[in-house]
Formats: sequence, C-alpha cells, structure tokens
Amino acid sequence: MDLEKWKRQDLQDFIVTRQDLQRGVAKTKSSRMREKARNDMLNFYFANGYAAEALGVLETMRADRPAIENEPEFRMMRGAASWLMERYADARKDLFHKSLNGNDEGEFWRALVVAGEHKMPDAAYELRKFGAISNPYPKAIKFPTALMVAAAAVELGDVKQATQYLEVLTVDGPTAAQKDQIAFVSGKLKELSGDTDGAIADWESVMQGVHRPSRAKAAVARTELLLKLNLFTPKDAIDEYEKLRFVWRGDDFEFSVLRRLGGLYLDAKLYRKGLTALRQAATYFPDHAASKQVTKTMSDAFLYLYMEGGADVLPPVTAIALYDEFRELTPAGAAGDEMIRMLADRLVGIDLLDRAAFLLESQIDFRLVGEEKSKVGARLALIYILDRKYEKALESLDKSNATKVSEKLRSERVLLRAQAHIGLKQTGKALDLLLPETSLKAEHMRAGIYMRAKNWAAASKSMANVVRDLKIKARQPLNEEQALAVLSMCIAYTLDGNETALSLATANYTEAMVQTHYGDAFKLITDPPEAGLLNYRGLDKIVQKVTSFQGFMDDYRKRVADGQLSSLY
Repeated sequence: MDLEKWKRQDLQDFIVTRQDLQRGVAKTKSSRMREKARNDMLNFYFANGYAAEALGVLETMRADRPAIENEPEFRMMRGAASWLMERYADARKDLFHKSLNGNDEGEFWRALVVAGEHKMPDAAYELRKFGAISNPYPKAIKFPTALMVAAAAVELGDVKQATQYLEVLTVDGPTAAQKDQIAFVSGKLKELSGDTDGAIADWESVMQGVHRPSRAKAAVARTELLLKLNLFTPKDAIDEYEKLRFVWRGDDFEFSVLRRLGGLYLDAKLYRKGLTALRQAATYFPDHAASKQVTKTMSDAFLYLYMEGGADVLPPVTAIALYDEFRELTPAGAAGDEMIRMLADRLVGIDLLDRAAFLLESQIDFRLVGEEKSKVGARLALIYILDRKYEKALESLDKSNATKVSEKLRSERVLLRAQAHIGLKQTGKALDLLLPETSLKAEHMRAGIYMRAKNWAAASKSMANVVRDLKIKARQPLNEEQALAVLSMCIAYTLDGNETALSLATANYTEAMVQTHYGDAFKLITDPPEAGLLNYRGLDKIVQKVTSFQGFMDDYRKRVADGQLSSLY
C-alpha cells in the first residue's frame, strides 16, 4: 500500500483535498478513469484513518466492476479498512483470501487480524517478524499497527523491540488518547521487566486518561497485578471488577470481565453471584469462542454444589433457591438423576416435603422410565404420605407403575398404597391389598389396622405373627422393637379375653420384659386383676401408645429425617 503522499496534517487541508478528489470522480468520462479517481479517493480516506469512508468507496467500486473483488489490492484495502473498524470477521474474509498468499504485507495484516481476535499468542511471532512494514505508514495507520507490534513484542518477552516501538510512537506526536494506549502497553512492558511499581503507576495514569478502552484495560491489568502481589484481597478484586462492568459494554472486554468476575465469586463461595455473572457472559455472547468454556465452568460448579457436597454449607432454603434459579445446569442422564436424588434427600431431611415432591414429580414426568421410575414414584408417594397428602400418594404410585420390577419394590409399593388408603380411612381397601402380603412390615400394618378398629382377636393373631417373624425366643433378652411387639400382642390377648394365650406369653416373656422400658406396662396388663376388675384407666394409656406405633412408617420417618430417602427404594 503506497499511502505516504495521501496523509494530511490538518483538517482544512483534508477538506480541500477531499473536495478536489470528489470533483475528479464527478468529471470522469470513462469507467476506467472513474475507477482510477475513486482509487485515489480510497487511498486518501484510508491514509488518514477514515476507514468507514474508505469502505464506502470500495463498495461503490465493487458495484461498478464486481471482478475487482478478486484483485489482491482490493482485498488488502478492504480487509485493512475493516480491521481499523474492528470488524475482524470481515477483515479475515478479505485478508486471508488466496490472492494475498505469499505477500509479506498480507501476512502482516493477517497477523493483525488474529491479534484483534484476542489471540495474541498465535499472532505475536508474525507481528514481530513483519513489524517493520508499519514504519512508512501514515500516522493514522502506523499508530494502531505499530502499537500492536509493540504488544506482540511484550507477549514474546522481547523487551528491546517493544521499547523501540513505544519510543517511536511517543516521539511521533501522539494525541491524548494515543498517549493512554502507549502508556497501557508501557505498563505491560514494565510488568514484564519486573518493575511492578512502574507498571501500576502507568496503569493508574491511564485510568485517569481520556481513552475509555485503555482506561478499562488498565483497570483490569492493575487489579490482576495487585491480586498477584497479594496487595489486593479477592474481595478487593471483586469490587474492582464490579465497577468495570459499567465502564465498557458489548464486546470481548465485557465478556472477559464477566467471566473473571464469575470465577472470583465462585472462589469466594458466593455461588449465586458467580453463576449469575457467568450466565450473563454466556447469554450476552453466545457466539464467543470461549462461551462453551464458560458454560462448562458453570456446569462444574453446579456439580460440585449438588453432587460433591458444596451446597451443604449453604442454608437449606438458599440451596434449593439456587438450584431452582439455575436448574438448566442439571446434567442429562444418570448424573442429573443422581443430583436430583441427593437434593431431594436433603430436602425431606429438613422437612421441605413440598419442594422435594416437586423435584421428584419432574423426574417421573420427564426423565425416568421402567423400574427407576417406579422407585422414584415410591419415594414420592412416601413424601406425600408423610405430608398427609394421601390422594397425591396414590396418584404418584399410579403414574409410576411399571410391569417389570423387583419383588421387593413391588411389595414396598403395595405397602405404600395400603398406607395411603389407611390415611384416607379406607381400611377395607388397605386390608384387601395386604391380604397376599406376608412380610413383617405387612403384619405390622395389619395389626395396626385391627388395633385401631379394636378388633382384638384379629390384632392378637397379627401380633403373634410379628413376634414369630422377629424371631423372639422365650426367656431371652429383648431389644426395643421386640419388647414393644410382645407388649402389643399381650394387650390384644388381654382385651380379647384370651387368658390361655396371655398366660403362656406371661410365662415365656415376663423375665425378659421386666428388663425393658415396657416392664411396668407389661406387669399391668398381665397381672391378675384384683376382685376381677382390670385397671382400664392405666391400660388405656398403654393401648394408645401401642396403637400409635406403626413399625412401617416409624422406620421410614427416622430414615427420611436422616436424609436417607433414596436408600429406602
């Protein structure tokens, strides 16, 4: 590009020259001469830094003669003008055109494009190699290109070349805005040289300057250096980055600020603020090359919170609110199901039953099939039973039904269904469901139904089966569960008037029962009543305690309170 003759020193000279060039275009009589006149105007605009006007001329030339687009001079000028406008995608299309292959000036401008795309490490060597190409350029072109060469030298650790280019730019009469840009690169050079005080001083000077992009970049560089020197705490850095969010908006700089701010917040365990900043970065700049990396950072943080125990330090309400706000980060497949399982366990453990139910409802409706769906449906039904929402429990069991499940799961779902009917006062339906069931839990449930209905004959048979299933032996020590089962059986015998069975039980278990918490109660119901009168007032209290005992639900309540919901099925 031969641009030297087109540079102008003052605005008045610029206006006169432009008008002359415009008249020259208007007076041409042939298309060939008109293109030549327009090319002069193009060089004039470009040499003086009027990139937008240069692009306008180029488009007019292309409209008149489309074939010109394949000529290297045209591609070079249009690509360079786009670079000055920071339209790097457009610049790349032109400057990487095959017509410029093997051209040193083309290689130089290609490196400028790569650097403009924030890939300085990839461009630094080429910029340093071809940097001298910028020396004869007019000031409007020389300054931005030579400044980029100086930055490349800093990137490569070439203090000598960086110093030389900065000195040349300094003596070339820079404007106030250009002085700010020079000072910013100078600060990077001083940091490279180990002069941290000088670097900070340069950047603080830039921060008071007039060039807004440089002011913003200087604030970032200063913050990172102070953080590195332990002169800033992470909180100080967060405060600085929060200010920067409003200094410069809408390009790679804002993306970088949001990304860094999000990382600082996550490091400080301020998870909501961190995820919010990262979400803004990914949302505002979906096409950014690093957008996927930001999304991965968010996903990793979410996994840490809800699968590796990170959220355990948060108040429960905060943990669930955070999950709700960023639920789109829940991974697909087994990992996501496991995350929801762990969160539901925690929620039921702190009695947030409705929130846990909401999570599991979504799993059943949208994520799971087969036996896994049946398992989660059983957990959901249990939550609803604990919350006394028995109709919802039955609905959960109905919509999570699967044909092929393990025998254990099938039996547990029958017990849950029976318990829901008991809650609805439909004990007949519950007993019908339990009829083929022979497990200890089923016998406990049957006994509870009979005892609450005061059907003592049936209750005594069920409790005798429970005693048998618990492998209780005569004159052997009893644990809590066994002692309560023996007491319940003897109450049923007493109230049924079955003296023969009661006498046998008394002979077999008195010695062991008196050693338990239920010793006094056992003596009350087994001792012969004086004058044929039973102390019903004392017995009523014991009956109330025993009939409220439901081994099936009591065990579940305890395990759920310990956050073990998912271990049940």
